[in-house]
Amino acid sequence: EISGMGDTYDLIVIGTGPGGYVCAIRAAQLGLKTAVIEKSQTFGGTCLNVGCIPSKALLHTSELFEDAGHGFATMGIKTKPELDLPTMQKYKQEGVEGNVKGVEFLLKKNKVDTYHGIGRITAPGKVAVRPVDGGGEKSLETKAIVIATGSDVARLPGIDIDEKRVV
Repeated sequence: EISGMGDTYDLIVIGTGPGGYVCAIRAAQLGLKTAVIEKSQTFGGTCLNVGCIPSKALLHTSELFEDAGHGFATMGIKTKPELDLPTMQKYKQEGVEGNVKGVEFLLKKNKVDTYHGIGRITAPGKVAVRPVDGGGEKSLETKAIVIATGSDVARLPGIDIDEKRVV
């Protein structure tokens, strides 16, 4: 999905995590014709979609559950909480969606063109965008490029992680 109108920019930001989207919005506010490229279907990167924000929502609800089950009694409040995991997950997802929609709104409001796909620098001042769902590449030109693609897990030599346990 491509919402960009032109193929030439002052700045292209690859990645829309907290570093990328803030950079793009500020550049647009300063008058630069700006575009972002995001490989995921939603903006915000790992932090907004699967990391910080959802983790903090679940941590917050877990702490409240613990307080209701144990901490309240020391204040003279007797209660026996019951866990409703589907509702807790819905609460978390609503928080994620609110943040993601907020980023999308700010990009549109500040007239930042958006491209969903894999961004690849092909030459100085040239970026290709390949849609994740297939289709042909689109070539973009720019005066400046910011790489804000985040990070990945660093593997330690001799230690294997199978997503469930460390071996």
